[in-house]
Amino acid sequence: MAASPKAIYWFSALLLLAILGVYLPGLNNGLLFDDMRLTDGTIFGNYGSLLDFKQRTLSYGSFVWIEQLFGAGWWKQRVFNIALHLATVAALYALFKALLTQTHFPHDIEEQPHFLASRDAALQLGLILFALNPVAVYAVGYLLQRSIVMATLFAVLACWAFVRGLQSGRALWHVAAFICYVLAVLSKEHAFLTVAMVVPLYIFVRRPGLKAAMVIVGMALLLLAVASAAVFHFFGSLVGQIFDEQSQGYARQLEALQPGITSRIYPLSILNEAALFFAYGFLWIVPYAGWMSIDLRPAFPLGFGSIWHLAGALGYLALLACSIWAVLRRPGVIGLVALCLLFPLLWYATEFATVWLQDPFVLYRSYLWAVAIPGLAAIALTGVKPRTIYIVGIVIGVVFGALAFERVLSLQDVGTSWADAAEKIDKKAPANAVGRGRAFLNVGTAHADKGMLDQALQDFATANALGDLGGNALFNMGAVLSQQKKFPEALNAFAAAQAKGFNGQALYYQKAEALMATGQLRAAFEEYSRALGEPTEDSANAKQMEQTLRLKRAEAAIGAQQYKVAADDFRTLLQTSPNAPRLIVGLGLALVGQGDSAQAKELLEPLVARSPSAPAFYGRAMAYHGLGNLPEALKNLDQAIRLEPQNPQYRQVRNQLSPATAKPQAAK
Repeated sequence: MAASPKAIYWFSALLLLAILGVYLPGLNNGLLFDDMRLTDGTIFGNYGSLLDFKQRTLSYGSFVWIEQLFGAGWWKQRVFNIALHLATVAALYALFKALLTQTHFPHDIEEQPHFLASRDAALQLGLILFALNPVAVYAVGYLLQRSIVMATLFAVLACWAFVRGLQSGRALWHVAAFICYVLAVLSKEHAFLTVAMVVPLYIFVRRPGLKAAMVIVGMALLLLAVASAAVFHFFGSLVGQIFDEQSQGYARQLEALQPGITSRIYPLSILNEAALFFAYGFLWIVPYAGWMSIDLRPAFPLGFGSIWHLAGALGYLALLACSIWAVLRRPGVIGLVALCLLFPLLWYATEFATVWLQDPFVLYRSYLWAVAIPGLAAIALTGVKPRTIYIVGIVIGVVFGALAFERVLSLQDVGTSWADAAEKIDKKAPANAVGRGRAFLNVGTAHADKGMLDQALQDFATANALGDLGGNALFNMGAVLSQQKKFPEALNAFAAAQAKGFNGQALYYQKAEALMATGQLRAAFEEYSRALGEPTEDSANAKQMEQTLRLKRAEAAIGAQQYKVAADDFRTLLQTSPNAPRLIVGLGLALVGQGDSAQAKELLEPLVARSPSAPAFYGRAMAYHGLGNLPEALKNLDQAIRLEPQNPQYRQVRNQLSPATAKPQAAK
């Protein structure tokens, strides 16, 4: 007995509502980690043209096109992600429906009156397992990971179109399959091995002779060679390499634990990823939220004798070999099981292309490999009474939907996502579980941004204890301690960060600020100078920072009696802000320090007339003092004190000037 024709429509409507119920509450979630490419010009400045082929042309370009069509708004981009997920679920239904109708089940199952209805219900339950799976949230709900969702959609469509072409004999289906394959690769390079599925799909559907099989193998190899060349053009430098600075840092940590490991880091990475294949699969089947986050950190093998990693690698090879054999030799249900397993087994081979140290276990990539779940579930449950399947499906849908909804909430913003990740980090894991400090570093930054300084300090201390790279955590500790006005402790933290290799404009600036606060003007002047000497980007923020640093250095230079540097800096700043009182006063004080009090007085007179502020009177007082006119100097100081009685510097200088002379000081 076949299922009611209306059943699929009712199921589709209910599943649609369930998916929307999971993801719509997250439409206003903030941007996360890799999403920052959407704001720094990487995406909107470099993508949007289909004629300019580059990695992820289609998926990254879609952000530009969506904004051009519908206007700005991250929620609109998230709606498109959800639409892609819905389309992927529909494509999976079409693919496995076509494959299941091609499959002969055992005679006793096919004789059951509810066989067809059971098969349809089983496939629908499999779709629930995929569509509402909490792991899928890391692809669908993580905005920039649209690339893997889009690649999965077109890869599945390519396989479905190829199967339909084999079943119908129409060449147009094969043309559609090729187009979808190209679109999949243009969405994300991880889909380029989709062409490898041509052979098992052809063998399963057609059961060809040796000659026909060899022809299709040759065609697949040719297409694979072309695709590999294209992917290698963009990513060839990554093959077998430690490809980023963070990974190099983790490699150094592993080298300290196991000298000589760097020379065999690539095969060890392959061993590690082969074992993690089963960890990914287990999480999709048992999606416990306590085992998932945006930053999972499994231990990296220190050698080839790790039992868990060896077992995983041998298991991967054995499963691959058995699946290939079963597709070749066992038509029917066993062959379909093997075919389903070949989807993730073959696609997963891209994980062996490079050295994964920074992101060895990221859940969003597994979205592509999980497409086998609906097919495997359908095979396992076909023959069970449809009513039973639907009851189980409802229970699983409610449980999975609730877990997925919780995962969407965990990605609400940077703070919640990294807090969730930090909570899942095993602080007692072995030292070869490198990278565990990153979650605490990022959640600490989020806490600091919210003013939770004590909590931020704890987070940064934990990050440092867990092997944070390059002194980032120590630097952040120093910045927080400075905010708490604990300047000596901040300087100690900055020194420790520098000892671990942390350098750059931010460090020198923060050190200078702490030194100024402790009255170490000469040292502060030197640090401001270092900060100004650092190379920067040609951006508005960088230019604004340069202005701030120059002003800070100029004022520190007066206290350090580096009057020429101060005068030069103030003149440079006055070129862009010629009427700024603070700059005019600063230049006047620098001129007094250089012995040119007459020019200083001439500079300050119009300012006092135009804007009679306390700093202006103070500056003119110093000019009068330099000219030897003590009564006018004291008179101007009295005016400054009257305008700002809470400023102790003015009263202190007045007391000093009454009996003797003093060098000018920067107004505070």
